[in-house]
Amino acid sequence: MSHSRRVPALAAALCLLSAACVQAQSAAPSNLERVQVSGRKAEVSKWFRAESPHFVVFSDTREEDVGLLLDNLEKLDHLLRIYARPDGPSAPAEPKLTLYYHASLADLRRLDDDMPADAVGLYASCASGAQGFGVHLERIASLEDGQLEKATPNATLAYAFEAYARHFLYRHTDIRTPAWFIDGFAQYFSSVRFSERQMVVGRAPQAVARYLRFLDEGRRYGLDYEDVLQGHLAGAHSYGGTVGVRLEFEAKAWLLTHYALSSEDNRRRLNRYLALTGEGASPRDAFERAFDIKLAELDRVLWRYRRLGLEMQRGIPEALPAVQPRLQTLSRPAGEFVLADAALKACPGPAAGQALLRQVTELAARFPDDAQGRLTLSRAQIDWGDPQPALARLETDLEDGSGGTFEARYLAGMANLKLAARSQGEARLGFVQAAQRHLRLARALNPRSPEAALASLKAELAAVEMPDAAALKTVISAWRTAREVDALAASAALAYAYAGQADEADRVLAALTQKVRDEDVARWLSQWRKRLEAGVTRGEILAAMRSDPLPGAAFKEWTVDKESAMQKVELAHGLEAADAFIKDQQRQQGGAAQRSDPLPAGGEKR
Repeated sequence: MSHSRRVPALAAALCLLSAACVQAQSAAPSNLERVQVSGRKAEVSKWFRAESPHFVVFSDTREEDVGLLLDNLEKLDHLLRIYARPDGPSAPAEPKLTLYYHASLADLRRLDDDMPADAVGLYASCASGAQGFGVHLERIASLEDGQLEKATPNATLAYAFEAYARHFLYRHTDIRTPAWFIDGFAQYFSSVRFSERQMVVGRAPQAVARYLRFLDEGRRYGLDYEDVLQGHLAGAHSYGGTVGVRLEFEAKAWLLTHYALSSEDNRRRLNRYLALTGEGASPRDAFERAFDIKLAELDRVLWRYRRLGLEMQRGIPEALPAVQPRLQTLSRPAGEFVLADAALKACPGPAAGQALLRQVTELAARFPDDAQGRLTLSRAQIDWGDPQPALARLETDLEDGSGGTFEARYLAGMANLKLAARSQGEARLGFVQAAQRHLRLARALNPRSPEAALASLKAELAAVEMPDAAALKTVISAWRTAREVDALAASAALAYAYAGQADEADRVLAALTQKVRDEDVARWLSQWRKRLEAGVTRGEILAAMRSDPLPGAAFKEWTVDKESAMQKVELAHGLEAADAFIKDQQRQQGGAAQRSDPLPAGGEKR
């Protein structure tokens, strides 16, 4: 049963991690502001750039669609700051999230050979920062206040909101576990819908609602709530195979999150639960202690909650933002480099990196005079080829004044660092000093950049025997505004340790350990936590800082079409039921050659 309850001030009632709520600044009316048009119509790319207070979007869809997407994302960002209460209002140096909003799934497939079936989005973060990739699945409609509870769910917004909610937790909090809360949080906010002045939260996502109804009809389930709390998906069996198991996990995580956010008392208990898991308690034990519910009773509690207590909430928060995106068209040559540039910044593996170098080299030969193409070629050569021609090109552009951008300065710094690593004596010193100069200018142009902060620390470590406090502060400050970048987090942890703040270092490493999926990286993090606890010299810390602890480590998280997953679940159930019916008919007719085991009773775990 679902109810709609009006609350006069959502901002005053639903803070998750703090009693004090963020108040957003008022914004200009929502429309598109064109700031640049490049060239004649025939020379303009289908790709364009749009920017709002927290996002930069590159897209080959319609301008109006991007405007509506950004308007909704800015409203979601505002709402998440109310719920999750990060460390105060947006810091001036907080980097904007770059999104690529594709008109077709084909472009998404070009980004990663390991793209799973039914994927509709990708979130990637590495030393180059964080990026999001999504697909325009259907047009976004502007909603009136009265439509919020009953409007047809919009797939484009659902998946964009799901991915951004996860990203928000990674960037603004230290929450990296348990998996059910991160997934449940993402599902919970995937269904939020906004009008110009109001919002409705708590609506079940479409596929989640279908799956829970599917289970209500007596179908077998693959996960009990202990599995969900512990994140035990391996070895579970469900209709539709691993796709069905994942959908069941997300559906039950959504319901558990909905319950945890349903009252002031539950939100306090959730805070306690997250603190306990952050301290190392098992998700199961922490839940029983924080919520005072025995695990054996949880299924019944949530069944009753879903029948009698599940509510949507309508809110009218103060100053719900409306955005005025700044729109910039791209030249046709610049548009040709958009996806290759994005793929390079996603820290690809060696094989993909070499393929991108070949691709960009061919493109640059076709468009030798395009400024963005020259920068993209320089990045590919620095990362995957010879940095010398890249440096020569960048210095030429910088000397004639045409390349004095942040990216040109940053890449010139990185090219010098790469060449310094290959040199000795006076030549090495010259490269290091040039790198410091370029990176200092780059950070002046864009103090928000995590990649520039990391590179600046590397240049400082290459230039001096012992880094000063300012160098340590630079990387720690950058991490505070971009916590989702694992390489930055590792460097910040070592900077804390070097500065004698072992507790802060351990806190950063603990959160990072819970997130990484690479066994070698996880082992390195675990070893350093033990070393810090036992005692380690500053010289050892400095050696680790110079060794580039997480070189090229990339974190990738795909968003998968849940409607497609639900269709596979229903198809698998239908085929199983048909098979059972046929075998029953054969038994009745005495024509079955062999008998199959009876199916488990409905509503039981496999």
